[in-house]
Order: sequence, then C-alpha cells, then structure tokens
Amino acid sequence: MVTLETILILSALGGAGLNVIRGAAKSTEDFSPRLAVGALITAGVAALATISIFDVSSVLNTTQAIVLGLLAGFSADQAINKLKSK
Repeated sequence: MVTLETILILSALGGAGLNVIRGAAKSTEDFSPRLAVGALITAGVAALATISIFDVSSVLNTTQAIVLGLLAGFSADQAINKLKSK
C-alpha cells in the first residue's frame, strides 16, 4: 500500500508539472526543452518545499492527500511564474 506521504509528494509534483505544461501550451514562443526542464525542476523543488510544511497526520484519506498535493504543486509553480514576471 502506498503511504499518504508518497501520494502527497507525487500529487504535488504532478500539480507543478501540470502548471508547467499549461504555461508551455499558452506561450507564444517556440518550445525550448532546456527551459521546460528548468521550469519542471524549479516547480518540483517549490512544490516539495511547500508540502514539507504540511502535517501529514492531519490528512485523513487518499483523496484529500491528492487534492492537497495538486493544489500545492500548482500554486507553487504559479507563484514562481508571477514573481518572475514582475
């Protein structure tokens, strides 16, 4: 059985990855694999840093862990994008 911690980590990385893909799809510039990998690494680290503050003992079930991880990953990458654009 997969632990809630593992599900939370994978969901956060998935959420960050989805936001990177969303950003690449909306971009008018040519696709750059180097920039995409850099964005994935940055988003992944930010997502892991964000979920490291969660108390996993308060997460009640798998669905809650998935939703919490997706939201954390997506919002971590979104915050990085907003900071870069300023």
